[in-house]
Amino acid sequence: MWAHAVVLAAAVAAAAGAACTEARLRCSYRQGCGTALNNYLMLCSDVMSEPTDQCPEPCQHALIALTSTEEGKELMNCKCEDAYCSETKQRMEVCRPQVLRGAANATASCRLSQLICLADAQCATALDYYHRLCRSMYQGRKCSNKCMNSIEILRKQEKAAALTACRCDGYENYDCPRMQSNLQRLCFHKHKKNHSRERGERRGTEAPPAGEPHAAAAAALLPRALLLLTLVLTSVFNT
Repeated sequence: MWAHAVVLAAAVAAAAGAACTEARLRCSYRQGCGTALNNYLMLCSDVMSEPTDQCPEPCQHALIALTSTEEGKELMNCKCEDAYCSETKQRMEVCRPQVLRGAANATASCRLSQLICLADAQCATALDYYHRLCRSMYQGRKCSNKCMNSIEILRKQEKAAALTACRCDGYENYDCPRMQSNLQRLCFHKHKKNHSRERGERRGTEAPPAGEPHAAAAAALLPRALLLLTLVLTSVFNT
């Protein structure tokens, strides 16, 4: 009986929304949400500081990434304790339409896909290993076994689903088209070449490209992840 009462009280408190100061602290203490919060405060500073009828794309991306975390959703639903907080939240309403559309199409920008990954601690760690272990691939030299292993680990992360199909928009802080070209040419082609012969010999049939099962899994996961993120953002903005 008491257990049910405690659960019910917790649910009511969550629905009512926590104080924004508490929600901000909870988010900042979590590795992924803290990163997303810092990006949000930096990239949305112009929108928060003065009234505007436009929401810059970097701010849209930061807001989508922030609300992809549990603590970030709580922060967006929090109760303001002062006039400045209420005014800031009201100014952010200008971003609602673009954010809802952008959440349903996270693969449209590799910048957005990367921010969503960085907002998740495990995905951010996997992405960091990928960056450190695949430097030779970035430079167009080779795809080492360590690099290939880091790619496989990254692909298993739910929040990295959009990264497997994202599109370069020319505003990345690295040579995105060259990196994607090197990845396909050096890593996936190498993986296919090294393993297809072995699989064909074992099965007596021509083996499929090694990258295809992972790509298929990512493709199956991506629509569900994007649908969930869109539903969450709709709930956040309608609260």
